[in-house]
Amino acid sequence: MQANRYIGFCLFIFFLFFFATTSSAQLGLTFNIPKPKQYEDRTLRSEKSEEKKFTAPRRFVQNTTTHYNYFFNANNKLNEIIARAKEAHKDDYTQLLSFYNYDLEQTARDSVQLDSVIYKATSGIILHDLRSDWADNMYLLWGAAFYLQKKFDSAYLTFQFINYAFAPKEKDGYYLYIGSKYDGNSALSIATKEKNGFVRNMLTKPPSRNDAFIWQIRTFLAQDQFAEAASLIVTLKNDPVFPRRLQNDLEEVIALYYYKQNEWDSAAAHLSQALDNATTKQEKTRWEFLTGQLYEKAGKYDLAKRYYEKAIGHTVDPVMEVYARLNAIRVDKTGGDKFIEKNIDQLLKMAKRDKYTDYRDIIYYMAAQMELERNNIAGAQKLLMKAALYDNGNITQRNRVYLKLATLAFDQKNYKLASNFYDSLQLNNPELKDTAAIRLRRQMLNGIVTQQGILERQDSLQRIAAMPEDERKEFVKKLVKELRKVQGLKDDDKASGGFVTPQTDLFSNLSTKGEWYFYNSSLRAKGASDFKARWGTRPNVDNWRRMSALTAGQLKQARNMEQTRQDILNANQPPLELTFESLYERLPLTEAKMKISNDSIREALFALGKIYAEQAEDCEAVINTYEQLRNRFADFHKMDEVLFRLYYCYSKNGNASKSAEIKSLLSAKYPGSKYTGIVTTGKDPLEDNTRQIATKAYEKIYDLFIEGNFAEAVKQKQQADNLYGQNYWTPQLLYIESVYYIKQRQDSVAMTTLQKIKTNYPNTPLAEKATTLIEVLGRRNQIEEELKNLQVQLPQQPVRRPDTIVSKPVVKADTVVKKPVVQPKVDNKNTQQPKADTITKKTPVLFTFKADALHCVAIVLNKVDVVFSNEAKNAFFRYNREKFYNKTFDLSLAELNADNKLLLIKPFENAEAAIQYLKQAKALAPSEIIPWLMADKYSFTIISEQNLEILKANPDLNAYKNFLEQNLPGRF
Repeated sequence: MQANRYIGFCLFIFFLFFFATTSSAQLGLTFNIPKPKQYEDRTLRSEKSEEKKFTAPRRFVQNTTTHYNYFFNANNKLNEIIARAKEAHKDDYTQLLSFYNYDLEQTARDSVQLDSVIYKATSGIILHDLRSDWADNMYLLWGAAFYLQKKFDSAYLTFQFINYAFAPKEKDGYYLYIGSKYDGNSALSIATKEKNGFVRNMLTKPPSRNDAFIWQIRTFLAQDQFAEAASLIVTLKNDPVFPRRLQNDLEEVIALYYYKQNEWDSAAAHLSQALDNATTKQEKTRWEFLTGQLYEKAGKYDLAKRYYEKAIGHTVDPVMEVYARLNAIRVDKTGGDKFIEKNIDQLLKMAKRDKYTDYRDIIYYMAAQMELERNNIAGAQKLLMKAALYDNGNITQRNRVYLKLATLAFDQKNYKLASNFYDSLQLNNPELKDTAAIRLRRQMLNGIVTQQGILERQDSLQRIAAMPEDERKEFVKKLVKELRKVQGLKDDDKASGGFVTPQTDLFSNLSTKGEWYFYNSSLRAKGASDFKARWGTRPNVDNWRRMSALTAGQLKQARNMEQTRQDILNANQPPLELTFESLYERLPLTEAKMKISNDSIREALFALGKIYAEQAEDCEAVINTYEQLRNRFADFHKMDEVLFRLYYCYSKNGNASKSAEIKSLLSAKYPGSKYTGIVTTGKDPLEDNTRQIATKAYEKIYDLFIEGNFAEAVKQKQQADNLYGQNYWTPQLLYIESVYYIKQRQDSVAMTTLQKIKTNYPNTPLAEKATTLIEVLGRRNQIEEELKNLQVQLPQQPVRRPDTIVSKPVVKADTVVKKPVVQPKVDNKNTQQPKADTITKKTPVLFTFKADALHCVAIVLNKVDVVFSNEAKNAFFRYNREKFYNKTFDLSLAELNADNKLLLIKPFENAEAAIQYLKQAKALAPSEIIPWLMADKYSFTIISEQNLEILKANPDLNAYKNFLEQNLPGRF
């Protein structure tokens, strides 16, 4: 709190210094900001600036203390903050680099230290003479700290203040005209001419007014205000007085201007002129790399290669060097049509060098990217597999490789392989983008693989069951032996269902010749046959257990055998002992077991086709799956849905004859199905009925909110949300709900509700309004505290003279002035209320039409609570401020009767002016001004002051509308 008061006092000195530079007092607002307690009884040096002459000794003392006690420390702290932000920054050389090697989001997190910079800067100003040579430098630090805090409005005001307060002056203290031929100035110049000298350069820094122009451009660009930035850039570019020391700074912000607008060629050209502005050699190298990237995006490959090679020669970062070499090879388009093949060969040679052993994953990935450029999918996949093989612990690169492999496999509709690659991704890596979409795809692929596994397993079991009995038993016996061997179990009669071959003793003398085993050819032949019987044919290679040493055919055979093993083990039964009987029991050899197996296949085919249709959107796979289901199981109980999806996919693929056949089949076999109704009429009657019911429910909730019955509206909305879900939320309803929560001071709930608008309806006008409201809510306490403590004293109205101009005070948008309404006292006890006369006719209301009289535009709000009436008033105030900034309108609310309120906008010179405003506002009201208010809740009209008083006395809106239509037919 003490720091806030101190900053407030500094702002007071800020304005004091500004108004001290003007020649005379001005009419307007005066501020009464109290000093902090430690300065209440003290007159500060800055307040005594004009009491004494600024002599040379005084100037020396003030400059020295301001420089070394304040500027030096504040400037060092500011540099430390930027250095910390640079350390936290990490470049991704596979993407276009950011313009700077630090992020304003990171500097804004160091807000406490930046407040310290502001504290030191303001202290250096108010505790010393304001005529010090370092005052402008302190203000520049102040503005830079605001910029790094992302407080761009405050930063702009500070830089603009430097521009005005430190502009060139005449000898008598008056400001010279800037950008004008008056006072001997150049009409093309706005900059300050700098005086150079050895003593001056030793004792002071150059004037900060010219630096403030550069910072202003940066501030404009940070807010994407490109027109304002371009205007100042052109002015400074053509300014003959603009100092040479800032030319590199100007080239830098020009490059940033083009960079933010994706004009790569111009950005690269200007950035190459600003390379010397980098603070270190490595930062200069980084900009050289970025220049190469910009030229590459612009299609200027020769220049791109040149700057990549410069980065190779200058960098001390091995990762940047590798990527610079890779990019230099990639942009080399020489060599005719085979330039891609030549570049890939260079990369492969590069991968074999010991220097780049740790970067083989990156090199092979880049080579794969080049293969994809010439549409060689198989070659790219082979190189990507090599990149995965040479994993060096770089999680980001590993994810990049597996994501590319997964994407290629998915595009080829190899869903099982794609699932394996997606499962290899590490989603906790912050560098991995769009993890939510990856999780959804992984979940979908897991579903596909699960259903495909069921189909393959049941088909495999049914194939084994279809074998002749002797062949089937022999197959299971072999399988038992292999499974027990894999698990390290001994073979026995019970397990194999037969006799066990005894192991050969290599050191026993079994032959009559008394020869050792390896010298006896018959024993070796017998051993070889026993080995083949037990282990099968194996290649004569070292470490034969490695799957990579097998040929493609052997690998496929091994996979098929492994799949068969898993099929029997996972045949919808709990794990059993590995014996012949237990595995043989799992085969569908009985009618009941075959029915269970067929049911599993039916359901798996149906679920698989549904995933293909709804999630993968693969119509070809849907057709193949569901046609197989139709052919094998014609009596499937959900065949109407199967036919419906087949109809949709045949229609989408342009197969009109098949879609017509399916449609006819649906109508013939399933006339009462909802899917037949959708195919025939194009609508789902059940869904339409549900939607209509939900729409009516939410319309009722909307009316409750608008009419001010908030408690009941919230209650009914919770019930409707539980019943219909989020599909029926509308941005209008969410917005008015958030306004209700704001009224209840439930800001966190309101911000959550507004965030739903941004997330679910990002392209609607209310998304922008929700963003603004979230920002205001985040500063609600601060705004309310400032308004509470602010004491504004309006000056007394002076006597007007012919040459005096008095500025009109500005009324804020949120200010609602209500006139006190005096109600006559009624004695309910003694006064008998007269009954309504239903026979006596009402006196006709007499309106008068004068086209040249002053008029108002009136928005009639029907059954709208005062909360939303005020919100509508504020919305029209903002609209008037943006569209009619050169005009002043008065806005007020008037209650016409219990149901209707009038939002009055005035004055308009005549009826025609009011009509023109009405037409423009009426067209924009539902989309820009009050999109959260339904059209049946408001209407537009115009009315004169005289007719307004008549209407208030006799609130008959229909009579007034008829009167207006008679006098201005067809104008509304």
